[in-house]
Amino acid sequence: MKSEDVEELARRAQQGDVAAFERLIAEHIPLVRRFARAFTRSHEAAADLAQDALLKVYRSIGGYRFQSSFSTWLYAIVRNVYLDDARSRAGRERAAERPLDASGVDGDPTTDPDAPRADRRLEREELRRQVWDALGNIPSDFRSTLVLYDIEGLTYEEIAAIEHSPLGTVKSRLSRGREHLRRALGGDAAMTPNAAPEAPGNPTAADLVRTKRTEPA
Repeated sequence: MKSEDVEELARRAQQGDVAAFERLIAEHIPLVRRFARAFTRSHEAAADLAQDALLKVYRSIGGYRFQSSFSTWLYAIVRNVYLDDARSRAGRERAAERPLDASGVDGDPTTDPDAPRADRRLEREELRRQVWDALGNIPSDFRSTLVLYDIEGLTYEEIAAIEHSPLGTVKSRLSRGREHLRRALGGDAAMTPNAAPEAPGNPTAADLVRTKRTEPA
């Protein structure tokens, strides 16, 4: 959707046009859910956080001043909702982690010709789970910056606007967040920028953390 279309929908939503608000949110739901997942331990908790954030968006749409992109404003709301919840709950986890869902993989791996492909898919999903689990152990300030930069692809300037922080702070948080993630994933190799995949179709954690497809299925 073009930025001018987003702005037009936002203006109409501010005037009470519910259909415009619904279209606006439908366009941004994947973004909200993906960013919410970075702050939670489970898909259910991410869904709860995303729902809380969208409710706040509905109540606060009149406060959007068009000084930044609508998506930047959304990121800030998701982050603030999480931080408010974390403070009120003293950091208590919102939900227990769900085990890896391996459903949909059928057949005997010794006879199924698609078994190697299925195995690679499971390995990729397991690596994704490990990355998201590792992100959950990173302090929230570093985690937010890391996800916004390495996964969502935002610029330093955009992140600074979301986090209300100087550029130097953003860069420092990104560096420290990456270091936390290296350690959480078991060493420097996990986040080496030029690390090659171990095998075709099996990306490293660095590949996963630097692509929007890191979002859990």
